[in-house]
Amino acid sequence: MVPLAQIHTRDAPGPWWPNGADLLQVLWCPVEHWDPPADQADGSPVVELRWRRTAELSGPPVAGPPEPSMHYEDEYLPEPCIFSVEHLTDFPYREELPPELRPALQQLVKDTHPQGKDVITRVAGWKLGGWPTWHLNHPHPYECETCGNRMTLLFTIASDDVTGIVVGRWGELRIFTCPADHTHPFTADLH
Repeated sequence: MVPLAQIHTRDAPGPWWPNGADLLQVLWCPVEHWDPPADQADGSPVVELRWRRTAELSGPPVAGPPEPSMHYEDEYLPEPCIFSVEHLTDFPYREELPPELRPALQQLVKDTHPQGKDVITRVAGWKLGGWPTWHLNHPHPYECETCGNRMTLLFTIASDDVTGIVVGRWGELRIFTCPADHTHPFTADLH
């Protein structure tokens, strides 16, 4: 497993943080897995989430991530970088809204961009929270296998030139979690 992202609650506060956790570490195996564990996407790296408390971490900070000990896919080994946090309002796919709210969102999209281009719903890129893009198919809700709640988008890893990551066919790996309990298994899909 290699580190992919480390996010502090001070930089990205939101409803996805479990009580007491102030650090989320996203790790993945930099190898495509065609036989991944349950609820992980075929043909993508296997993901692991670690919710931590920085006060409980001990020892000096690590200078850098260790090199993987086995063959890995170049496009799954990220270039070390620092992202700046940008807080955005991300709106859902139109069909995910109640019918009475859809015209207002459609008007907001038109008012936001002069040519009517949709730049405010399903914001693309690496993001914590928000709404999935669903640019390849219609919305597909995921349900928690433990409690049946509708899962919410926790994190999106998008293909981009900054990190050197290419997921699938220049797509996204999305991690959905249970809003009721962060210890319930998450679901990862490749889009």
